[in-house]
Amino acid sequence: MPAKTQSLTLVAKTESLGLATDFVRNGAREANLPEARIHELDLLIEEILVNVSRYSYPVGTPGPVIITYSIPEPGELAVEVCDQGVEFDPLKLDPPDLTLDIERRPVGGLGIWLLKSFAKSLTYRREQGWNRLAFTISANV
Repeated sequence: MPAKTQSLTLVAKTESLGLATDFVRNGAREANLPEARIHELDLLIEEILVNVSRYSYPVGTPGPVIITYSIPEPGELAVEVCDQGVEFDPLKLDPPDLTLDIERRPVGGLGIWLLKSFAKSLTYRREQGWNRLAFTISANV
C-alpha cells in the first residue's frame, strides 16, 4: 500500500517558517521519529525555507512553496519541498571548507551540508518549472 501524503502550500516568506515546521513535525511524530531527529528536521526545514524565501523569487514578489511529506515505513519520513523560483540545484554546490576559521569561511553551503549529514537520502530535480528537493529522514540514521 502506497504511503499517504500530506501537503501544505505556503507563501515563500520567512514568516511561513512556523507553519512549515509545525506541519513537518506532525509528520515526524506520525512516523515515530525520536525527538532528537525531530530537532534535526526542524533545522533542515528552516534552512530550506529561509533559502527559498531569500533567493528563489525576486525581492518583493514571493511565490509559492509546497511542502509534502509521507511515511514510507514506520520510523521514516519522506519530505519534498517545491518552489517555482529560479532553477537551483543545491546538490551541485561544493562542500563548505569546515577547516577555515569562521571569519574566513564564505557564507553559504552549510545548509546543504546539514541536509547531507542528517538525511538518509537526498535528491533534487527540476520538473515543469518546479525545483523539487526531496529527502528522507530516518529514526536510525
